[in-house]
Amino acid sequence: MIDQYPTTYKNMITGSTRRLVLGLCAIIFFILFIIKARNCYYPVLSFTSEKKEAFNSPSQVSFIAQTCPWKFLNYTPSAWETYWYSNIDNFQYEVCSTLAHPDQVNITINALNRIMYLQTTVFDRHIRAMPIDQQFSKIYYRQSCSNEEHNAMQLIEPLIGLIRDPLTMCPEISSVPSNLYLKGEYALQSKRFLLLAPSSPFQIKPFLSKDITPLAPWLYSLGSKKILMDIGSSYFKSRNGNTAEIGTKWFYDYFKEKSIRFDRIIAYEFQNLETRRAWEELPDDVYPFYTLINVGVEEETGRFNPWTMIEAIANPEDYVVVKFDIDKPPLESALMKQLLDENSRARYLIDEFFFEKHVSNDRNSKEDKLKDSYELFTKLRQYGIRMHGWP
Repeated sequence: MIDQYPTTYKNMITGSTRRLVLGLCAIIFFILFIIKARNCYYPVLSFTSEKKEAFNSPSQVSFIAQTCPWKFLNYTPSAWETYWYSNIDNFQYEVCSTLAHPDQVNITINALNRIMYLQTTVFDRHIRAMPIDQQFSKIYYRQSCSNEEHNAMQLIEPLIGLIRDPLTMCPEISSVPSNLYLKGEYALQSKRFLLLAPSSPFQIKPFLSKDITPLAPWLYSLGSKKILMDIGSSYFKSRNGNTAEIGTKWFYDYFKEKSIRFDRIIAYEFQNLETRRAWEELPDDVYPFYTLINVGVEEETGRFNPWTMIEAIANPEDYVVVKFDIDKPPLESALMKQLLDENSRARYLIDEFFFEKHVSNDRNSKEDKLKDSYELFTKLRQYGIRMHGWP
């Protein structure tokens, strides 16, 4: 009986110690989880392409994207855009004469030169801001992560003129340097006034010392997909035999120059294409992830509705670019109306949208006017889509 007590007491101590150790481990793991959550915004912003290999766990990427998402806040048009929007009822029938006013000419020259320069670069936060940047419109975002909050602003070209390169479609202005004018089809198809996200200046406050990827974190999360949908694609190198009128190739060239590769390209085309030619025109590095749907898009919900496709393959963390140009105004209007519907999931998945909206400048016509383009583009920008005019 005397020897049994120490043994029982010893067992009690051992059980208590085990429970104490397990309790301490649980507390330590909880503290580490809190620390990780409080600092989750750093990985989102800190990885360049060279650092990707060190951070390739899908679970880690998913944790960050879900815990510390960036949210679209609002769209703020510049004073230049507001001037046009406020007077578009009158300006829509006098676009060229309005653009020829000396004050408009000066802004146009500076803005166009600025965008053309930015198009050749991936934006670097250390690039000096220019006074003309005040004429660009702004999109605001916010990231909240535990007790930390970051606010961001990114520029986009203003909606002015015909919502395309302002030095096309109108007679030449004598005060504009001749080298700023393009000729023939290259003028009609000019894409010089498009400020795409990888080239667009932005600010993040409070300032973060970490590097970022070429795609801003509010548009793309590391480990997600980059998707291009070209609705009305034709052949890769030309459209109807016109090499100036290209879509897929223009995006491919622009993004490749920025060392950004799409994970998937989906091309819709109504006209029958020569299958072998269509595939032979593709660069070798595009072939593996290119999907050609040689059928026209449809309004009805189903496999040929482009928004149904986007909803099926894209996630909020993906970078989704859409170009829409099918030269069928009634169908275009129907599909855009679907995108505006509050129940549309697609509009929350699209990051950049390029659209050629067909309008009439006939005062007596019942077709859509330029004013309708301004209202549509503004509304989609107010939903968080980087909406651009397509020539």
